[in-house]
Amino acid sequence: MTFTAQVCRLLSEWITFLLAAVPPRSRRTFIELLCGCLMSQEGWVTRAISIIGRKCHWTTYFKLLERGSLKTQALANQLLRLVMQFGPEDILTFVLDDTLLLRWSDRAPGVGIRHEHSRKPNRPRYVNAQCWVTLGVVLARGVVAIRSRLVPLSGITNKLSIAVALVRVAAGIAPGSRVLVDSWYMRKRFVLPLLSRGLRIIGQVRRDTALFLPPESAAAKRRGRPRQYGERLTQDRVDALAAEEHHLTLYGKSKLVRLRSTLAVVRFLKGTLVRAVWYEFFDPKKQCWSQPRLLIATETHLVPTQILHFYALRWGIESLFQNLKRWWGANNHWQQSRRVLELWMQVRSTGYALMHLLALHLLPETFPLATIAPWRKHKPVITAGLFAAWMRRHFFGLAFRHAYDRKSEKFTFPTPRLAPLVQPGPA
Repeated sequence: MTFTAQVCRLLSEWITFLLAAVPPRSRRTFIELLCGCLMSQEGWVTRAISIIGRKCHWTTYFKLLERGSLKTQALANQLLRLVMQFGPEDILTFVLDDTLLLRWSDRAPGVGIRHEHSRKPNRPRYVNAQCWVTLGVVLARGVVAIRSRLVPLSGITNKLSIAVALVRVAAGIAPGSRVLVDSWYMRKRFVLPLLSRGLRIIGQVRRDTALFLPPESAAAKRRGRPRQYGERLTQDRVDALAAEEHHLTLYGKSKLVRLRSTLAVVRFLKGTLVRAVWYEFFDPKKQCWSQPRLLIATETHLVPTQILHFYALRWGIESLFQNLKRWWGANNHWQQSRRVLELWMQVRSTGYALMHLLALHLLPETFPLATIAPWRKHKPVITAGLFAAWMRRHFFGLAFRHAYDRKSEKFTFPTPRLAPLVQPGPA
């Protein structure tokens, strides 16, 4: 089977699977928008429409987004079921984080003065921006976004409540999953509801977090409640723990890491038993160790190196934010209502996820890299952006609407262009 035939077959199967979350009357219009997002790397709805051979008036596509017949959460749930088929392990690993999208207008939904915590040298500490909370899934290479929600500027809904809601819905589809979060989300309001649902949590916490040794079992019965906490883990007790040095491949580099670990009881989690890991990186330039950081994991059977490897996977969501903002048009989402904005973000994220799955599923040797990006012949890593460029060459201007058969409820990807475009139109 040729490379083009494999791509058409896989996309036909995946898009047909996603159509279960779309109302029957809206499926053809949704297919056109989604296929436009596969090829268009700019965020405007008009660019997604103009890159395909549209068969309806342009208002048809805007009505699909505006009238609410397509449910954002239903599409996200179906995307999660599709991504679960490509998980590298039996236990699915989620990553949760938030990001800012800078906006000039004050009338855009969710826009307000927010703290910019990236500490970039060319950016102020407070910016006019939208805040998005994103739940992603870790794959064999990288992270794909499952659901993104906009944080409102006013009301009782905040980042923590949105984060709990995102993970709670995903846990109903993938029970017993693992969740990776940074120190901002490691709070009682977020962690305890997820632990009650049987989820596994790995996250970084403050170094001065109140940790205690497990209580010693009493030799004889005593009056009163059993002890919940043992001796407190002070800095002297932590320094007295046995230190291990390992050469680990983390964040794409080989690093020398010093680890200390013990079982501990966390006070802010109401006495939950965790595995606490203190880790330090060695800086070869300064010839010194970094300040120790503290990770806690509710999976107490994991060894420290496994916990550090799992937490390093969280960094993939930062690359995801970069790709969505710069290469997949998240900065160009200018919808005027929160519901429509979240729906269009979900459609765009679904298109990126399909391209990312193609890059993982197909062998790199079969991709025509010399045609799409000949300057990258020494780096044969196929990305979602390269697949989108290949799609524009072969499927630009084709009609996708009538490729869906209403009777069989199946979508068949159309035949590619006989003469691929050398310089496709603007996308």
